Amino acid sequence: MGESTLSRAAFTKVSQAATKGGTVQATFHAEERHRNGKGLDQLVDPKGYGAIRRSLPRFNKRGSRLVLTRGMSMLVECLLDTTGSMGNNVDIAFKVLVHIYDLLAGGSGAVLSRYDTQMINACFGDVNDVGTPILCRSQAEMDVKIAEQLTMLVPSRDGCGNDKEDPQYGLFGAAYLTDAAINRYGLKYYHFTVSDEHIAETLDLDWLCQIFGDDVLDKVTQNGHEMSKRRLPEAEQIIRDLQTRAHAFFLQVPGYSYERKVTEQWTRLYGADHVVMLPDGTNYLHFVQAAIIGLTEGVLSLQTVTKYLQEKEVNASTAKQILRAIAHIPVGAQAALPNFNKIPKAGDVFQQKTDLWPIDPNEPEQPESTSGNGMPSGTNPWL
Repeated sequence: MGESTLSRAAFTKVSQAATKGGTVQATFHAEERHRNGKGLDQLVDPKGYGAIRRSLPRFNKRGSRLVLTRGMSMLVECLLDTTGSMGNNVDIAFKVLVHIYDLLAGGSGAVLSRYDTQMINACFGDVNDVGTPILCRSQAEMDVKIAEQLTMLVPSRDGCGNDKEDPQYGLFGAAYLTDAAINRYGLKYYHFTVSDEHIAETLDLDWLCQIFGDDVLDKVTQNGHEMSKRRLPEAEQIIRDLQTRAHAFFLQVPGYSYERKVTEQWTRLYGADHVVMLPDGTNYLHFVQAAIIGLTEGVLSLQTVTKYLQEKEVNASTAKQILRAIAHIPVGAQAALPNFNKIPKAGDVFQQKTDLWPIDPNEPEQPESTSGNGMPSGTNPWL
C-alpha cells in the first residue's frame, strides 16, 4: 500500500548521510563496499530480487476493494554511461534528483502528473574495466527509495580509455527484464540511454549470466519473451524490442572528434527521431528529459517548450538550444495511442490488484475468498 512520493526533506536526509554532510560523493559508501569485496547491494544488483524490475500500480484497501492511490504507474528509466569523462554522471543525477522528480511528478506543470511516476536509475561500464560492475540497476521506485538506491550505484569512474562501451546489457534488462503495468493498456514507458561512446553490439552469454544470474534466460521467459542461448539478440534487435514497450531515446553527450561516427551508429540503432544531442553535456539532462516526455505525452508543444523551460528557471538561450535539440522527436506519440485517455486514474476502485479496469464503486461489495497467503484469491501479494 502507499501514496508516498519523493520529498525534498527526505532527499536532504539521504544526501546528508550519503555525502557525510557534503564531504564525499554520493556513491562513496557503495564504492567502498564494492572495493572491500562485498559486491553490490541487492537493490541495485541486476540479478537481485529475481532480476525482473516491476513497475506496478499502488492501492489502498477499502473494505474488500482496492483504491488506486496516485494514478496508473508510469516508469522512467535512465541508463547512464559512467566511464572516463562520464564518470561523474551518477553524482550529477543525484544532485538534480529532486529537480527531475518535480519536473516529472511533483511540481506545478509536472509532465507526468496524471500518473504514479516511478523511476529506475542504472549505470553501465565496460567489460574491459576490471574491478567495476558492468551494470548497476535499481528497482522501480516512487519515493525516497529513488534517492537511496542512487547512492548504491557503483560508477566505473576512470575506465580504461575511450572505446566501445557496454550499455547493451543495460538495454537488455530494459527490454526483457522489465514488467511495466502501463504496457497492459497499450501505452509505453520511458527509457533514456546517456553516453558519448559507441556501443558493442553483441552479447556474451557468460557476461549475461554474470550480470543477471545463471537463470537469466529463464527469467526472460518468465517475463513473457522467447530467447535461446544459441541465438542471443544483438543491439539492433534489443532496441527494436525495447521500443515496442518504451519511448526509448539515446541522448548523446558531444565533445569528441569522432562524435559523428557515434551519432551514425546510434542513429542506425534507434532511428534519427530518437537520437538527441545534449546541449552542454549532462548539465541540462533533466530538463531535456522532461521536455521530451512532455512533448511525447502531448502536454507540451513545440510552441510552448521554451516558455515551459524558462518557467523552470532555464535561461532563454539554453531553452532555445534544448528546443532545437529535441524538435525532431515524435511529438504526441504517447497521446496518439488508443487508450491514452482511457487509463485508470487516481481514486478508481478495483476488485483485485490484477484487474485491468476499475469497477463501478456503487456496485455492492462481494464477500472475499482468501488464498493461503491471506490475500483475495487470484491475486499476487503486492500493493
